Amino acid sequence: MARFTIVDRYLYAVTQTDIQLFDIANALTPRVWSRVNVGWGIETIFPYKDMLFIGSNVGMFIFDNSNPSNPTQLCEFSHARSCDPVVAENNTAYVTLRSGNTCQGNQNQLDIIDITNITAPVLLKTYFMQEPHGVGIDGSTLFVCDGRAGLKVYNATDPLNIVLLGHFPMPDCYDIIPLGKTAIVVAKDGIHQLDYTNPAAITELSVMRIAQ
Repeated sequence: MARFTIVDRYLYAVTQTDIQLFDIANALTPRVWSRVNVGWGIETIFPYKDMLFIGSNVGMFIFDNSNPSNPTQLCEFSHARSCDPVVAENNTAYVTLRSGNTCQGNQNQLDIIDITNITAPVLLKTYFMQEPHGVGIDGSTLFVCDGRAGLKVYNATDPLNIVLLGHFPMPDCYDIIPLGKTAIVVAKDGIHQLDYTNPAAITELSVMRIAQ
């Protein structure tokens, strides 16, 4: 669901095949900028430092975004066909793979990928999940929206030994945006705002229900 982001004066929106840039220096009169082809089955975009991480049905793409007006591809990390959100922190990328009719895969897992060499990512470890959708990271706190299993929160200080800190049940958890102690979570029943000051004891601040 993370299909657009902002870096500097540019808005990036991903289609099934491309990154479409918009110049938003003047918010009242945004201008269509360039279009960068990525491949196919593109799903998500995540900015980190001077890079863009693109999740697709068949892999993860990393773009050099040191020039925000002209992102250029650095590498591609391939995996089996599956739905694929991605986030990154320090030298590690976190990718969830999910099965289902749309994704046409049979994996349900969290992959830990070493990006120390940004042009040659290496799979380090796989954690099996129930039905992982969105993924988020805030420092060493990792969030996985595990579908019907709800929101799971991990200590990822050691990515090779992540530790479950807490579990917040909610119906069909789809996506999360961590915002520094509060998080916006999209679930089947609506949009939840959570306080994760203590990741082991998450509390709900509000929820905007969606009519069923």
